[in-house]
Amino acid sequence: MQFVDLLHQNNIGVIIDLVPAHFPKDDTGCGSSMARRCTSTPIRKKGEHPDWGTLIFNYGRNEVKNFLLSNALFWLDKYHIDGLRVDAVASMLYLDYSRKDGEWQPNMYGGRENLEAIDLLKKFNEEVHLQYPGVLTIAEESTAWAGVSRRRNLGGLGFLAQVETWAG
Repeated sequence: MQFVDLLHQNNIGVIIDLVPAHFPKDDTGCGSSMARRCTSTPIRKKGEHPDWGTLIFNYGRNEVKNFLLSNALFWLDKYHIDGLRVDAVASMLYLDYSRKDGEWQPNMYGGRENLEAIDLLKKFNEEVHLQYPGVLTIAEESTAWAGVSRRRNLGGLGFLAQVETWAG
């Protein structure tokens, strides 16, 4: 808190990186066996991230959504953070992200969109902008998803900005 206050006293804004897309498999933090039962889905095609060797949150569970939203709001409330950059949004949006045919499970309509994750991202932006007007929300999103930075009432996710990160 003191560091953020010092930065603000010197007219420097603070943006932190949130990673609601995945969490480590190890027994610390969210990777513990208790946390795994509450956060990830038992379906291998949805519960593990093949590139990173991590587990994926089950966005369909209310306690998971509440945990992730509360985490974001905590940083804004207690630390007075000026912006939240959400990492790996593309991996949240698509059920087939980094997966071959047969390695992913379609949504209830047969599509590749992760409906629960989309709902979470919309709710995230709604709550952040409602409770903390002026806070910047940024999506690190590397696909052609339409509407990442479109307002929610126009069918978008509600991020105020979108950045693409790539290696090279």
